[in-house]
Amino acid sequence: MQVVKLKKLDGRDWNDQREKRVMLAQRIDPNSLQQLLNQYWTWHYDDSLADIARRLLRAELNWENTPRELTPPVESLLSPLGYALDHEDMGIREGALRLLDSTVKVPSGEVLIGEELEPVQVDEFQIGRYPVTNAQYQRFVQETGHRAPKGWEANAYAEGRGDHPVTWVDTDDAETYASWAGGRLPRFEEWQRAVRGDDNRLFPWGYEVDKPRCNTAELRAGDTTPVGAFPDGISPFGCYDMLGNVWEWTSTPFDDDAPNFRVVCGGAWYYNHDHSTCISFDFFSKDYTEFVLGFRIAK
Repeated sequence: MQVVKLKKLDGRDWNDQREKRVMLAQRIDPNSLQQLLNQYWTWHYDDSLADIARRLLRAELNWENTPRELTPPVESLLSPLGYALDHEDMGIREGALRLLDSTVKVPSGEVLIGEELEPVQVDEFQIGRYPVTNAQYQRFVQETGHRAPKGWEANAYAEGRGDHPVTWVDTDDAETYASWAGGRLPRFEEWQRAVRGDDNRLFPWGYEVDKPRCNTAELRAGDTTPVGAFPDGISPFGCYDMLGNVWEWTSTPFDDDAPNFRVVCGGAWYYNHDHSTCISFDFFSKDYTEFVLGFRIAK
């Protein structure tokens, strides 16, 4: 993993920071937890996650060697959540999965669609805060016997990639998972509302690219990155990774005359920012799978 702005710690400094982190995580006062969140946490947090956050922050998940900000070029990236999802302690694994299962309530309102900014009314709905990850999809495969994605061995994803978006899934895979999880695929206009909010912004965070805020070609990662790695790139309603990383399936047909093709949104890691915007979309056959096709669920 290549990063910058990360001071290299010698053994003594590393141990001092580790001991301080564990000590603060063992305290029950909110100020100690907030101090740790400010230093280490990049994912969504609310008070319902306090026990999970403390448990993860007490565990040895490579916290001291993980930067909060990424700058190019980024090579293979492992995050504390990735370590947690492979951990021998079931409680740590389940806590990480619960964090990833989080959804966002998007209020009813208008969304401006496409370059023409056509207003479309959208009813209230919920959407996954993160794209569905390998670890979440593995849980589904193990419980249902559904086929595993291409490249998995013995129904298992590659070590350390539990918090990367699942890929090589077609719409049948995505819809079956969503139904099992009590949801469905989002419609195109719902996905657009979740990423864009109430205005015509070009990116979830605004109108300009001032620093790495998502995994696109400019990051030079050459692959997917862990979900939640870009806290400065969240949407107005709190969704992560809606641009870059992987294209996301929707339930919307591309054309009434071509119902076998579905719209995908958000761009992917090998596209630059010109093709990874709030209005970026493409379409693929329903049964098509690829290394940059994933999804998130809606309810």
